[in-house]
Formats: sequence, structure tokens, C-alpha cells
Amino acid sequence: MGSKRKADEHSSVSISIDSSKAKVQPVLATFAAAVPPVASEFTMYRGMGSEKSNDYIVSSSTEKIEFVGQTFDGSRPLVTGCKYLIGVYDATTDSVTFRPAPYVRVTSSIKSLKDARGVADRDISTRLMQARTELGEAFGSKKRRAQIRAEERNKIDMDGVKSDMAVIGASIEQRASSMPSAQALKDAENVNRPVPRYNPETSVAAEIYDMEDVLPRSVAGHINIASLTASMDPEVYKSKVPSRSLFVKKKLEHLLSQSKPDPYQVRCVLYLSYLMRLNMTSNKQLANREACIKSLCCAPEVIDALFDKFAECVAGTVNPDGSPMYKKTPATENKLVCYMSVLMLSLNNWVLYPAELAGDLGIPGKKAEKFLASVGCKLETVTAAEVAAQTLNKRTASRSGKKAVLKGPIKFPKASLRGN
Repeated sequence: MGSKRKADEHSSVSISIDSSKAKVQPVLATFAAAVPPVASEFTMYRGMGSEKSNDYIVSSSTEKIEFVGQTFDGSRPLVTGCKYLIGVYDATTDSVTFRPAPYVRVTSSIKSLKDARGVADRDISTRLMQARTELGEAFGSKKRRAQIRAEERNKIDMDGVKSDMAVIGASIEQRASSMPSAQALKDAENVNRPVPRYNPETSVAAEIYDMEDVLPRSVAGHINIASLTASMDPEVYKSKVPSRSLFVKKKLEHLLSQSKPDPYQVRCVLYLSYLMRLNMTSNKQLANREACIKSLCCAPEVIDALFDKFAECVAGTVNPDGSPMYKKTPATENKLVCYMSVLMLSLNNWVLYPAELAGDLGIPGKKAEKFLASVGCKLETVTAAEVAAQTLNKRTASRSGKKAVLKGPIKFPKASLRGN
């Protein structure tokens, strides 16, 4: 790269306007359908009668297509009330010269169709319409003349459409050939799902999701459970578990009541409490990494893993300690709830009551059902005996009309076109 200019150096560019009628001047053009090759040459014609005439026609042709553009539509100019200028920069003199540029609208026609079609005679209805329009223009009221002009603007030139049909058809075929197939769209949708890695072929519920993706061993190794397994004192439990989730409390009490608690299961429950606490943490709180470590009661390595997976780094911003700043987005929040749902299912023999998820996250029951369906669960009606057998509080049990069951092979709901 070249060296930067010093801050006190200034460059000036001279600007001028050339209003002379040069033989070669720029033209501003728009193309209705087909676009000519970059190296195409156009011939310009000026209207007769005056040197100041602003009526221009440009034309060019390729082997198969003819291009014609003009600055007027009938007796009216295309542009009124403004002018277009095009600036040309001269590097040798460090100057910009603006030149007037007439605006032309270019249409295209297929040569073979044009030659074969010839000039078709107008039918009687077309002649009657033209005669009525001429009478309205000559003797109609102001309102009628305005209506006629509006009809003329909205009229479709069928001859122009027919001449461009081949070009339009070729353009549609070209774009259709580059569109992804239905299977490719389905595969892309599966890849972008906010769920852990999964096996779509297995019929065993415990083998559907890769639990190493849910709770990696590298993260589980930093979850300290020694103080929990050594004591069942409620005060110890409250100080080590950041979430006040009924599900977490129920599972911990069940695991710690055993003579030899499963260390991996206890770590999974603690990790679930971290996820639930992170779900309740605002973006303003996420900006303070040390406060998050204290709030979640976890090791710094766990916080870093949570931030990397369930938050996005804010580009160009850092915390006072120099660490990157993170924030949650709707996509990362959905991913967080989906991972929590899979973890709760794994701790509950792959069955979960939407009312439990809704109660712990503070969301409506219908939304909890949608989250569980999005991870592949099937909703089934709950019997009174099943509700009575669950150690749920009365409020949660009263809302437990359904249960979510994960079964294989896994099937995800079709994406809805409506927003949630």
C-alpha cells in the first residue's frame, strides 16, 4: 500500500460545467429488458429544426437484438423539471468536468420476430378506442383529458411485450437453472437448525443427539461438584446453584440422595442451571465478564465456552479488561433454549412436560411446546395418573396437559411462512 498523506496536506479539485453541444457527449440510459454487451457502439441522432433541440434517438444492434432509445414519449419529453449531468475526472489536471447528459429509455426487439411479424392491421375495437381518445383530447373536459392521460400511462404495449418475450423467457430459464433444488433447501434448513448435532437415522432416543456437543468434556471438567456431593446442606446448594429452577432442584435432590451420585449427571444439572441463568442475563450484564462469572457461580473457562456458543462478539468493542464484548441475539437465544430443552430431556429419560419448561423460563405454555417441537419432540396427551406421579408443584401440575417425547427417527416440524 502507498504511504498515507499527512494530516495537514490538502488536495483540491477544480470543477467546471461544459454546456457546449459537442459531437460526442455522454448519455444516461436505462434498459427495459435485455442489456447490450459492454463494448456495444450506439449511434446518436438529434431532432431536426433547431440546434437547441433536446430530442435524441440512440440505436445499436447485435446479431439477434436491436436496441433503440429516445428522450421523448410521443410529443412529451421523458424527463421534465430536472437535468442530468455526468462528471468526468481528469487525473492529469486533477479536475472534474460536468457535461449535460440526455436521458433515454432503451427498448429491445428480436430481429427475427420483428421481420416475421410485419405491420399488423389494427382491429375495429382498437380504431374505435383511438377515435374516442382523440375526441376526448380535443373536446373533453379537464377531468376527462386527465383520465385519458392516466389510461395512456397504464396501457401495456403488447407489441413491445411480444418482442421481448424471447429475452424474458431466456432470462427466466437462466435464473431458474441456478435456483437450489427442494432437497438442497431442506439440507440447508437442517444445517442451520439451532439444535445440537444429531443423527437423523437412529431410532434410539438416547442416540439422536450428540451429548458431547451439548456439554463438551473440556467444559464439564471445569464444573466443580465436590462441595455438592460432600454435603446436602440446603445453604450449600443455594450458594452453588445460580438458577432457582424447580427442575434443577428436583434433579439435584434426587441425584444427591443416592449413595454414589453419578458425577456426569450432577455436572449436567449444574450446567443446565448455568444455561438458565444465562438465559435470564441481559446484554448489559453480559458486558461485564467478571460479574457474569460471579452471577453464574462458575469457572471462567465455562463462561468463555457459554459466550462462544450462545452469544455473538460485538465487532470493534472490548471490555475495560481488554476482553471481547458479547451480546445475545434472537438467533442465539433460540439456540440457548433448544440446548436447554435437549439437556432437560436427557436428564428426564427423554420425556419433558412443556409446563416445566414454561415455568422455569417464564414463557407461555404454547411457546414452550413450540421449542420442544423444534428439537424433534412429539406432543402427547397426559393422563391424570402421569400428572400425579410427577413431583411438580401444584401450579405446574395444573397446566400439564401435554408431554413432549423424543422418539427416533427424529422429524422436525416444517418451517412456517408466518412469524411466531
